[in-house]
Amino acid sequence: GRARQAAPRPDGGALPRTSSAETLATVQAAALTGSAVWIGYVNADGAASQRVIAPVRVEGGFVTAYDHTADEVRTYPLHRVTGVAELAEDAD
Repeated sequence: GRARQAAPRPDGGALPRTSSAETLATVQAAALTGSAVWIGYVNADGAASQRVIAPVRVEGGFVTAYDHTADEVRTYPLHRVTGVAELAEDAD
């Protein structure tokens, strides 16, 4: 298999829950700067996961992003995003 670069999770694990306005603002800022963020996400079956995404476009209540966790571009409905956090800067 190929090595994945693991980004440190904020607060050692759990992502903070953020308001929809805060989530939108953070994701839009990441899209503008080309940076990646952690998101907490709940799928249609109610299963929660944490993903690292690099937002490309935010419109109509959806974020289109390169999903580093899945290694592909995906579109997520913002109402399913439970929280967002900026990635810790690499200390390399």
